[in-house]
Amino acid sequence: MGYLSTICVLSCINIVAVLGLAILTGYTGLFSIGHAGFMAVGAYASAILYMHFGVPFYLALVLGGFAAGLSSLIIGYPAFRGAGKLRGDYFAIATLGFGEAVRLLLNTTYKYVGGAYGLTEIPGLTTLPVALGVAFLALIGAHNLMRSEHGKNCLAVGQDEVAAQMMGVNLFTTKLKALFISAFYAGVAGGLFGFYMTYLSPSNFGIGKSSDLLAAVVFGGMQSLIGPVITAFLLVGIPELLRFLLDWRLVIYGILFVVVMVYRPQGMLGYREMNFRWLWAAIRWLKPGKPKQAN
Repeated sequence: MGYLSTICVLSCINIVAVLGLAILTGYTGLFSIGHAGFMAVGAYASAILYMHFGVPFYLALVLGGFAAGLSSLIIGYPAFRGAGKLRGDYFAIATLGFGEAVRLLLNTTYKYVGGAYGLTEIPGLTTLPVALGVAFLALIGAHNLMRSEHGKNCLAVGQDEVAAQMMGVNLFTTKLKALFISAFYAGVAGGLFGFYMTYLSPSNFGIGKSSDLLAAVVFGGMQSLIGPVITAFLLVGIPELLRFLLDWRLVIYGILFVVVMVYRPQGMLGYREMNFRWLWAAIRWLKPGKPKQAN
C-alpha cells in the first residue's frame, strides 16, 4: 500500500507541474525545456521559509510558487519585451539556460540551501490527501483560467500571434502572465516534492525532469488539460513497471516525440477540453424514480 501511495503522490506532484506547462506550451505555444528550474526555486523557497522562518506549510507552498513566478520574470521580461522577442526554439533554449543556471547556482550556494550536499531534514508534510487536494485545486484553477478572457488570449496567441495582435491582444502581457502562472504551478509542485522526499538536491531538477514534464504535455495533447493529466500519471507509473528501461528513458522519449509528431501531432487528447458532462449525465441516469431508457 505504501508503494502505491508513493506512486500516487508523485503522480499528483507531476500533474500540478504539467498543468502549469500545459498553460504555457499547450495553449500559449511557448515551449519550455527548463521548467525544472522553476520547480527548484519553489521547492527550496518553500522549504527554507518553513524551516528557517516559521511560515506555515500551506502558506510556504503558495509563497514558494510566487517565488518561482517572480523568477520567471528574469527570463520572461527580456525575452518578450526585447528587440528580438524570442519565440519558438529560441525561447526554449533560453528556458534551458535558465534551468541549468538555477541548478548550478544551487550547487554552489551553501547557506540555507546546502549546496551540492542538498537540503536535509525537511518535514514530511506532503501526504496523499494533501497531494490529491492540491492537484484537484490546480486542475480546477487551470480549467477556469483557460475559460477566462486571459485563457482565450493565450489560445489566440498560440494559434496565430499576428492575428491575435490584430484583434487587440497584448502579446507581451499575455505571454508574461502565462509564463508567471506556469512557473507558479511548477513552484508549488516543487514545494510538494520537497516536503514529500524530505530532502532536496540540485540533481533532482536537471534537464531530465524538464523533459518528463514536456513529454507529458506533448503526449497528452496540445490545447488540452485532461490529456496531459493522464500522461503525467502514466509517465510516473510506467517507469516503475519498466525499471530495466529506466536508463533509456530519454532515448525512448525522443523516439516517442518523433512518432507522436509524425502520426498524431495534436497528442493523445489534443484539442479536447476537460468537461464533466459525462458525470452529470451519469447522475441523471442513476437518479431514483427517473425512467431509464433501454439501449
